[in-house]
Amino acid sequence: MRTSTLSLSVIAIIATFVPTATVRADEATVAYPEGYRNWTFLHGSMVSGAYVAFSKSPCVKPCTNGMFYFYANELAMKGLRTGTYEDGAIIAEEMLEFKIGEKGGGGEGRRVLTAVMVMDRSRYASTGGWGFGNFDEGSKANTLDAKAQKACFQCHMPKKDNGYVFTRYGER
Repeated sequence: MRTSTLSLSVIAIIATFVPTATVRADEATVAYPEGYRNWTFLHGSMVSGAYVAFSKSPCVKPCTNGMFYFYANELAMKGLRTGTYEDGAIIAEEMLEFKIGEKGGGGEGRRVLTAVMVMDRSRYASTGGWGFGNFDEGSKANTLDAKAQKACFQCHMPKKDNGYVFTRYGER
């Protein structure tokens, strides 16, 4: 009895440190990409305050624009370098408000959205192996159903030769 309790304790401790799958059991749902800001930073870009992502929550003064930041986990980095994405590759993007301060400087405001692409060929075979997620503001609830994920994939179709990924990574 003592051996089995010890074994279960060891398994529980090991399970705590083993990364778990990012995709939920629900085939149409991709989980929030916990810890994505610790992944490799790919690039940033700015969009106007009239950008469609502000449709649910408008960019109003002192917000002037939106800032997109893109991140990739290790498997996605390997894919960006080789052109082949393995299951478990994840690319995340976040959009934050860009706010102008009283003295003219600017910086990050609130997070407007976080979006994610997760490679899992068996789960997302109909969308090139990619599952898509969108998370509004501070929410960790994916707003995309299967139909919306297919719409995301349609947008990525022109990038088939790049693994359906828009981003290209150049070593710095």
